Amino acid sequence: MVSSEKVGTRIATLRRTKGLSQEQLAELLHVSAQAVSKWETGKSLPETATLPQLSAALSHSIDSILLPQELVVLSAIYTDGRQELDVTHFVNQFVTSSRLSLIAGDQVFPQSLEGDRLKLLLITYETPAGSYSTYVLKDQLLVIDVHSTGYVSGGNELQILMANYGNEQANRSVVQKMKHYEHFRWNAFTASHELFPSLIDNEGKDYLLLVYMNSEGIHAVSCAEGEQIHYSPDRSRLYQSNPADQQFIVEGISRLGFGRGMDCSWAGAMTLSLVSRGIDTTYERVMGDSGACWRVVFEPVWDYSSADALAAYDHSAPACKAYGIHAIQADRLEPAQRAAEKLAILEDIRKGRLPIAINLRVAPEWGVITGYLENGTTLLCRSYFDDEIFSELEADPAFQRHMKICKGYLSVDHWPYRIIRLGELTHIPSVLDNLDASLRIKLDVMQSSVHSTYATGYHALEVWSEGLLDHQWYAAADDEAYSRRLSVNRFCMMALADARRSAAAYLQDSLPLVQDQGKLTALSEMAGVYGNMAAMLEDFYTGMADPASLQTGGSPRQCWTVAQREKQAELLALVASLEHRGDTLAEAVLGLTAD
Repeated sequence: MVSSEKVGTRIATLRRTKGLSQEQLAELLHVSAQAVSKWETGKSLPETATLPQLSAALSHSIDSILLPQELVVLSAIYTDGRQELDVTHFVNQFVTSSRLSLIAGDQVFPQSLEGDRLKLLLITYETPAGSYSTYVLKDQLLVIDVHSTGYVSGGNELQILMANYGNEQANRSVVQKMKHYEHFRWNAFTASHELFPSLIDNEGKDYLLLVYMNSEGIHAVSCAEGEQIHYSPDRSRLYQSNPADQQFIVEGISRLGFGRGMDCSWAGAMTLSLVSRGIDTTYERVMGDSGACWRVVFEPVWDYSSADALAAYDHSAPACKAYGIHAIQADRLEPAQRAAEKLAILEDIRKGRLPIAINLRVAPEWGVITGYLENGTTLLCRSYFDDEIFSELEADPAFQRHMKICKGYLSVDHWPYRIIRLGELTHIPSVLDNLDASLRIKLDVMQSSVHSTYATGYHALEVWSEGLLDHQWYAAADDEAYSRRLSVNRFCMMALADARRSAAAYLQDSLPLVQDQGKLTALSEMAGVYGNMAAMLEDFYTGMADPASLQTGGSPRQCWTVAQREKQAELLALVASLEHRGDTLAEAVLGLTAD
C-alpha cells in the first residue's frame, strides 16, 4: 500500500537533493506550488498524469518515488572533476533488496567520459539511519546496504576526502600533502611537480583530483598540471581556474537606462539578474515585492541619492526573501578584502548568478556585472549610463570589434562600493505572503520620518514641499546652485512617478490572488488610488523642463518658475492625502482594521 507520508518525504528529499525549491519544481511540472506542498506533507499524492514528468525532474523512477525502499540513491554523479554525468536514475536500478552493488565505469553507464583524467562515482544515499555520501574510483566495486554509513555533510569549511595526482594510467594519493598545505591556509594553489611530484613511470599528462565534503554534500574538482585550484572566500568550496576560465560572459542581458520604464536603478539591475537566472518576474513585481514602490525619501540638502532604493531603507532584503534567494552583501570593502570578493564574483558569474552593484560606471547608480575577461582583470556590465557611450561610438569600427569580444557589454570602470551577490535558492514564500509583506513595508516606510540624514515617508513630502516654497533661497541662489536643485528635483520626481506607477501595476496584478471579498474590495480601491496618483505624477513629470536644455543657453529661472514650484508643492500635498487613504486600505487588506 502506498503511504502518502513516505511518498511526500521522499519527494521533498529528492527535490532538495536536486537543488529545487517547491516553486521551481511546480513550474517544471506545470502545477501549483501548493500542490507540491500538499504532496510533501502527505496530504495528497501526485496525479497519475504528472508522474512521468515528476520522475524526469527528480531523476528517479516512478516506483522509487511511490514505493520508497529502505535504501535509495539520492544522487549519483559520474565525474572526472571537470565533466560530469548524472546517472542517478540508472544507478537506482541496481538497488535490489535494499542493497546496491555495481562496478563503476564506462562499460556500466550508458554514457562515458572522454579523456585520461581519473574518473569516479560520487554517491549520496539514504537509509533509515540518515543520509550519507561516499565515492568509488572507476572500475572499482561499490557495495552499499541499509547498514552502510558514509560521510555526512558537515560545517562551513570543507573536508578533503581524497586527493590523487596523475592520470588513469598512473596516479598516487597525495592526501597527506594536501593536509600539509591546508596548514598554510592558501587561497589558491597550482598543480605542479613541486607540490605534487609525478610518478617516474607516468608518461602522460598529470592531473590533481580532489574529493571533498561540505555542507551541501560531496564534490569532486580536478585541474591539469600548471592550472590552479581556488578556495571560495568562505573556504566552503573548491573550483579550478584554467585557460577556458580566463573569460566568461553571460550573453543576452538587456540594456539598462533611464526612460525605459525601469527608473529605479537598483530594481532594474535586480530584475535583469533574476530574469537571466530563469526566474519569471517583472520590474513592477520586483518593485512591489521589495516594497520599493512605496518609498518616498528626500535629502534636505537636495541630493540625487534620495532616489536610490537602498538609501534610508534596504529594499534588497525583502526582495531577496520574496524570491527565496540567499543574498551576500559586500559594503565598502577595504582593498585587502577585494581580491577574495572578486573570486566570489567570478564564481557566481560562471554559475549564471549575476551580481548587482552600485557605481560601476560614471556615477553611483546600480548595474549588473555580466562577465569578465583576462581571468577577472576586466569585469563587464550593464549600467544606466551605457546609452551615452553607444550613441557616441556605435559607428566606430574599433569599438564594434571590441563589442564582439565583450558580447556588447562595456567594462566596469570603478570598484563598486556596494555589491549584492544573489546566492543559493531557499524557501520561496507564496505570492500572497509577498503581497502582505509589501503592504506592511508600505505602512512602515510612510510612517517613519528620519533615517540617517534622509527624511522619509510623509515627513519627506513635507521637507520637499518646504524646499520648493523657500522663495528666499531661490532669489539668493546663483545659477549653478539653482541648476543643481532643478536637476535633483526632476530626478526625484522621476523616481516618485516610477515608484507609484509600479505600485499601481503591482496592486492590479495582485487582485486575482485575493479571495476574501472585503479584502478584494479594499485592494481594488487601493489599485485605483495608486493608478490615479501615478497618472497625476507622470503628467506633471513629463511637463517639467529638462535640465539638459540649460546646456543650449536656457536660464534655470526660466525653466523653473515660482508658479511651477508652487504647483508641485500642491501636487505633493495631494499625494500625501492619497497616501493616507492608501494606508487605510492597506490595513483593511491586511485585516488590521475594517475599512
